[in-house]
Amino acid sequence: MDEHEPPDGPVALVRLSHPVVLPVWRKVRNYEHHPLEGPSIALLSGGSGARRLSETLIRFTHNSVHVLPVFDDGGSSRELRLKFLMPPPGDLRNRLMALSDMSRSGNPDVSRLFRTRLPAEGTPAELQAELRSYLSDRHPQMAKIERRYRRIIINHLERFDFIKPSDFDLRGGNIGNFVIAGSYLSVRDLESVIFEFSALAAVRGHVYPVCTGCNYHLKAEFEDGSEWVGQSRITSHEHPPIRRLAIVEPEDRAPRPGEQASTYLEVQPDLNPLAEAAVRNSSLIAFAMGSFYTSIISNLLVAGIGRLIREVKRPKVFVANLTRDMETPGMCVSGMLKELHRYLSLSDPKPGELRDYVQYVLVGDHGPSSSGGRIPADLGAIRALGAEPIVLPLESKVPGEEGQHDPELVAAVLLSLC
Repeated sequence: MDEHEPPDGPVALVRLSHPVVLPVWRKVRNYEHHPLEGPSIALLSGGSGARRLSETLIRFTHNSVHVLPVFDDGGSSRELRLKFLMPPPGDLRNRLMALSDMSRSGNPDVSRLFRTRLPAEGTPAELQAELRSYLSDRHPQMAKIERRYRRIIINHLERFDFIKPSDFDLRGGNIGNFVIAGSYLSVRDLESVIFEFSALAAVRGHVYPVCTGCNYHLKAEFEDGSEWVGQSRITSHEHPPIRRLAIVEPEDRAPRPGEQASTYLEVQPDLNPLAEAAVRNSSLIAFAMGSFYTSIISNLLVAGIGRLIREVKRPKVFVANLTRDMETPGMCVSGMLKELHRYLSLSDPKPGELRDYVQYVLVGDHGPSSSGGRIPADLGAIRALGAEPIVLPLESKVPGEEGQHDPELVAAVLLSLC
């Protein structure tokens, strides 16, 4: 970037091999003009934390890579996992919709449908009648969707409705999850389902589950010696600080549908080969914002992902959360970096230094302050660990979005480092 060119927004001076001003706005604008040729930025984060960043990235690149955990056991994903022994579809659906091209005719209507939920209350008969109303071309939401897509969606919903057991709990069920379930029950292959829905919704990016398999859960061990199984419980209930996170599966590896496991065994599933190939060929790897343990660290528990990230000779960035949640009480950014290093080393037969896995840390400009629940950005400790902080006013200025990242500024930094 020309030093004298007026920037399009805030910038930070970063010490790379030579001093560089980031973001490089000229480079960002060029990507915006040519998104089909944009870089393959790999985001490792699930849940909704990186949703707005994903929605923003499609303006600049249609080649981003999204590696998501598949351990959710809350909401309608829980009922689908329990009754069909299938992978949880919620995070995958969420990310596919975030990457959907909303400029294409009909896509906003598909996206709204896929975010629709059945009522949280009602008798089984009332909820069943509500579900069946979506099987008609005359349903107000269905009528807005182009016929060629509407028939595919209705066919999947019909299959789900036909196969689901009579005691399936429809309360609060997500229509998009039910559509994905209907497709999965037809082919029993999650990658094929993702491929179909990527085409259906004109997805501008590539989405991969971090591992294959349908019955993995998260277990958290806490500092007081207690432990819980279940991502939804870990993310939604107060608990002591997390000492250790692991993947578990039922001791009976083939429980009957509808039966809840009582005992679990720790496992380390293999990294999805398709996700591995996509990350290996990426232009940049980012540990994106999100629930620190259940959305980010959970991705790092599979076998071989630490080795993969160490071997990829591309920029690697940690986008630090701005505010604390129940998973990170008392933590600072350097503490989060240490945890990243610990878990990445566990999945690497030749563990390296932190700089082998993370070179840059994108942090807010609030410094060591913890006011307002902010995570202290202890820059000296970050540098002492071997990473270079990129300090910018990352907090969104939109009313009601306090504590959330400005997705355009985060995207601009990641694009500039490619």
